[in-house]
Amino acid sequence: MNPPTERLNNLVRLGYTPEESLFLYIVATHSGYFTHRQFLDFSGTKPGKHSQKFLAKLLTQKHATYHTYQSGGRVYHVFSRTIFKAIDRDDLRTRRRHQLDYIKTRLITLDFLLSNLDHDYLETEAEKVPFFETMMKVSGDLLPSRVYASKVSASRTNRYFVDRYPIFVKKTTATSPVIAFTFVDLGSPTLKAFVTHLQAYRGLLRSLRQFEFIFLAPSDRWFKVAETEFSRIVLGRLTGTSGEELFRYFRLRKGWEAGQRVAAAEVVFLNAAKRQFSDKTVETLYKKWIEGQVKDEEVCASQARACHQLSQMTEAARWMAARKLPAVLS
Repeated sequence: MNPPTERLNNLVRLGYTPEESLFLYIVATHSGYFTHRQFLDFSGTKPGKHSQKFLAKLLTQKHATYHTYQSGGRVYHVFSRTIFKAIDRDDLRTRRRHQLDYIKTRLITLDFLLSNLDHDYLETEAEKVPFFETMMKVSGDLLPSRVYASKVSASRTNRYFVDRYPIFVKKTTATSPVIAFTFVDLGSPTLKAFVTHLQAYRGLLRSLRQFEFIFLAPSDRWFKVAETEFSRIVLGRLTGTSGEELFRYFRLRKGWEAGQRVAAAEVVFLNAAKRQFSDKTVETLYKKWIEGQVKDEEVCASQARACHQLSQMTEAARWMAARKLPAVLS
């Protein structure tokens, strides 16, 4: 991790040491929240004057606040616009107040980052989108996105990578960079959120020749199941699916959307196909087919190409050791 020197210098000018400035940059950019224990781990020190001076500066200058939990522990929240302006991150949501689940997620994320500072992270949407579109030649239609409607007008904004889980480029001697993706699970009763996340990222992941995916959780309860879901959704969704089935889905969907009558048996197939062909790659192909940019035979052939691409993909599903939540939030 190599933050711009000028941004760190801006924090030093606010009265923080170089070490404190780097920690603040990491927290503000990736988490917004931190614990005393995390600063001690980062600085390699024990509780005492060193950490207390840092915390006192944060609170005295009103750059951060804290919440005390029942156990007596504190979670600090860096919220000051002064800090975020200093690092040119004034538009990040991390400085806003959040619910407990969000705070837990960001603390786990921060633990991971502090343990892996030697990686080159894609920190914001402004860095991730051009990296994948320009450097990796991935179509913008395949990037995970969410549409936000304005509360004061009819305008709609498309935002990318809104989950903000860490994405980094691994240092390797290979000519093509290896991109590592992460997901944070809080010990949820199901893997519904993880499945939704994979479906959003599926188009992007399938467009890369090689990548790694890291699953972070407070226990290893879901590790095996998560790996199975990853293989099913990202790597094996197209296996056993013929181009004729995809074309049948396109044809029935076109008729359904046009208000034509569809037989009951065909409706059952259509509903199942909607779930099966839910990724952005298929949606883009369907729109091109509707507009006449893609011929019927090209739709049929697309599945064979996609299966070949998946078989050639060098995937690495790496499941990290369980990381416990900070005791204050357990």
